[in-house]
Amino acid sequence: MPIDAPTQPTVIIKPATTPAPSVRGLHPIRLRPSLAGHFHMSGMIGGKPVEILIDTGASATVVDRSWAEANGFTLKQLERQGAGVGGATVALAMLEENRLTLDGLQITTPLVAIDLSNVKAGLARLNVAPPQVVLGVDVLRSRRAVIDYATSTLWLAPAPR
Repeated sequence: MPIDAPTQPTVIIKPATTPAPSVRGLHPIRLRPSLAGHFHMSGMIGGKPVEILIDTGASATVVDRSWAEANGFTLKQLERQGAGVGGATVALAMLEENRLTLDGLQITTPLVAIDLSNVKAGLARLNVAPPQVVLGVDVLRSRRAVIDYATSTLWLAPAPR
């Protein structure tokens, strides 16, 4: 017995090279592709500039613990440990500062400090600038992020109300 064809045709939509922010209601942020295949961008935490790596597989936005300590941020050690980051179990601490600025957008999210030395070492072998922040899906999801790979642009919605 033959299988029936779908009742609705498949539609392939070719994306525009630059979506109009006024139409979409999203804020565009230019990304820099790295030699490792990641997207990077610049930002600020507590008035300090940070290099940010976008990681769609990271469940939370994390800050390099050694960078946070060197820049005088107050950390509160957490009882629980984190997993991931190459399969390791890592000590977690919360930054007292919880605002990350991305191209003028204020992002308020818990910022967890972890040891990123393995991540930084791996990127250094590829001549990629080490990040102080890894932007995870907590921010990407809450800001309805769209990553446009064709134009290396991250689109973020305004803060949820």
